[in-house]
Amino acid sequence: MKPFSLVVPHNLADAAEAAQKPTAVLKAAGIDLLDRLKERIEAPTEVVSLLPLKDELAGIAEANGELRIGALVTLAQIADAAALAGPAFAVIREAAGTAATPQVRNRATVAGNLVQKARCWYLRSAAFGCLHGRKGPACLAMTGENRYHSILGWHDCVRVHPSSLAPALLAMDAEYTTFAGGKTQRRKLGELYPKEAKALVDEHTLAQGEIITALHVPPQPADARSCYRESREKLSFDWATTAAAVRLQLAGGKITAATIVLGAVAPVPLPRPEAAKLLVGKAPSDELFKQVAEAAFTGAMPLAQNAYKVPVGMAVLREALHECAR
Repeated sequence: MKPFSLVVPHNLADAAEAAQKPTAVLKAAGIDLLDRLKERIEAPTEVVSLLPLKDELAGIAEANGELRIGALVTLAQIADAAALAGPAFAVIREAAGTAATPQVRNRATVAGNLVQKARCWYLRSAAFGCLHGRKGPACLAMTGENRYHSILGWHDCVRVHPSSLAPALLAMDAEYTTFAGGKTQRRKLGELYPKEAKALVDEHTLAQGEIITALHVPPQPADARSCYRESREKLSFDWATTAAAVRLQLAGGKITAATIVLGAVAPVPLPRPEAAKLLVGKAPSDELFKQVAEAAFTGAMPLAQNAYKVPVGMAVLREALHECAR
């Protein structure tokens, strides 16, 4: 790790101003950032800490049915929040409550989880130079070790997005608020991620110095329910190999609305609206869920070592659908 100055801002405006410097980075809990600093794949001159701003960036509040989740709320707080109780918000609780380990969940923040660096050993090691890291001419994982990499939605880079909360919040049609240049802006969460996740495109669309301040989950109808499921190699302290976030509305024994978002299989969290449409107007059944799972993985482009993600991912999605429809 190379030396840097730690900036402790007095307010959000101070933090945003300090973070505008091209060689500065923002730090919440620092779970992901410290890994990158230790590997020397990043060497900022200033690290701007957001932890002193908990009064502005923490807390879970409800107003007119909408939930506001502060950017510094921890995964553990989300998993245990009374405001997120009930079947409608289960997908958020489950995604937060199964991540990493209890120690990490008590430190890691919602905003940090959403904007993590991709999980790729070539990208995260100073020993290699890859195209996404802007230190090499090509994606090394395409022809190298790619057991955990993308099978969907990739172009010239097969990095995989590691966030567990992103698929869950996307399934709930969440929005996010940012602060930069003295202005606050609110957008759909899908806009946080690039439409085309090419190698020379960052994992997120935040501008230099732009700070996520909160997430917003819209009011949920009484018949809404949701579920998050994932596969992994270890029961703890591991990232998902595939993941599925599902939100359904049921009435009269039939599905009236559906959303499906896949995680850990693409460079960005991946909504599958065409597969979700197959659910609407039909009664839940194993045969229907098999059809939907196959549709969700249509167009998969497995690499030499990760073809297992297709059948495993379909099984995980079917499990999430069955649980959600119970």
